[in-house]
Amino acid sequence: MVYFTEIKPTKHYIEEHEKEVPWDKVVEIILTTKNPRKKGNKFEIEKEGYYILFEIKNNVLYVINAKKQ
Repeated sequence: MVYFTEIKPTKHYIEEHEKEVPWDKVVEIILTTKNPRKKGNKFEIEKEGYYILFEIKNNVLYVINAKKQ
């Protein structure tokens, strides 16, 4: 379980991935996933045909990458 108080997109997500995976879908997947996989200092989720990579800094979850698999 990871804890955060806010979810924000990174500039990279907005420029490269927002067209492929809409923000509302990203937030839905994050909020409905109980145990994301830890990858170094980041986390990843593979669910419903999507891949999401994010990190948490100062209780803010930053979405780095979101792709359809």
